[in-house]
Amino acid sequence: MEGMRKEDVVMEQGHQHHQHSIERELECVSQVPIFQGLADDQMTSVAQVTRPIHADKGDAVFSTGEVSRTLYIVNTGQVRLYHLAEDGREQILRVLNPGDFIGEIALFTDEIHTSYAQATKTTELCTISRAALTDLITALPTLSMALLGALADRLKTAERQATLLAIPDALPRLAGYLLQISGHRAQLLELPMSKQDLAAYLGMTPESMSRKLRQLSKQGAIETVGRRQVRITNVDQLAEFAPE
Repeated sequence: MEGMRKEDVVMEQGHQHHQHSIERELECVSQVPIFQGLADDQMTSVAQVTRPIHADKGDAVFSTGEVSRTLYIVNTGQVRLYHLAEDGREQILRVLNPGDFIGEIALFTDEIHTSYAQATKTTELCTISRAALTDLITALPTLSMALLGALADRLKTAERQATLLAIPDALPRLAGYLLQISGHRAQLLELPMSKQDLAAYLGMTPESMSRKLRQLSKQGAIETVGRRQVRITNVDQLAEFAPE
């Protein structure tokens, strides 16, 4: 930077920082399905109002009792959303992976968070305030339709989880879940969460889930592969254990 004035250097460095920030936020928002139908300049408008958050493993992203005024988007890492039961046990509601988001309720009301969000590994998130998101939806009608579609998908997922949790026996609960995420096809599955979190998601203890996985394996329905993978080897056999 020889020959440049000090103030020019500062301006140049600030410009580079701004460009880097926008590039990082563009990477984040471009992963999210509700933004993927936008034109490049519209995507840039979204990126310009996002703010980054870093969370180390175990850090709280938000906790119960806090007012929800922010949309959180996972860029890298993973966040789990959970309730605490009266006996202190965790009930996993969702696990957010890159491209997933939470906090859309902030669009409509100053709702108090009734759950906890915690990073399960080093995580980078993008956040958009309610005011900024409201302005974006007003300016971009296609975004409002995409958000409605995402909310409908979220509702269907919640209904499926409620249906599974209503099954008293753990074995059909687990078999039904594996059938759902496999699309009823024989394939190798990467579980979307740790087995411990999956057990909490399905309302089981980790020990119970391990036993049920072994039972399904002995029956030839599945094979466990490593810590986070399950191979569906016989769909018909698995379906025999699943709820009708």
